[in-house]
Amino acid sequence: MLPGTGIERDAMARTFDWIWANWDWPTTWGWDYPMMAMTAARLGKPDLAIDALLMDTPKNVYRPNGHNHQRPGLTIYLPGNGGLLYAVAMMAAGWDGGPATDAPGFPHNGRWVVRWERLRRAP
Repeated sequence: MLPGTGIERDAMARTFDWIWANWDWPTTWGWDYPMMAMTAARLGKPDLAIDALLMDTPKNVYRPNGHNHQRPGLTIYLPGNGGLLYAVAMMAAGWDGGPATDAPGFPHNGRWVVRWERLRRAP
């Protein structure tokens, strides 16, 4: 979610790689998946951005009514919902200083057709 400016990209990439490999995903929070997706997109890893959003783990679940379930007693977790919406919008519309391609946060492997309208590039 943070702009990629003023950040040491190598440190950001090393941190991302360490988190991806070492976090205990079932104990994280629902907003961690969109945050990882946005970071992966900014690092030019759109396949991992998708993998983060679709990771099969208990706290990355969305109920039929749209709620991001976390645990009993916390069945509505709006940061997870907002994070998902922001991540997908950023991946579709792009971000300041990002690639000048259409839907830069999605893989360009012929398997994705991304349509969006009236979204602004993220800062």
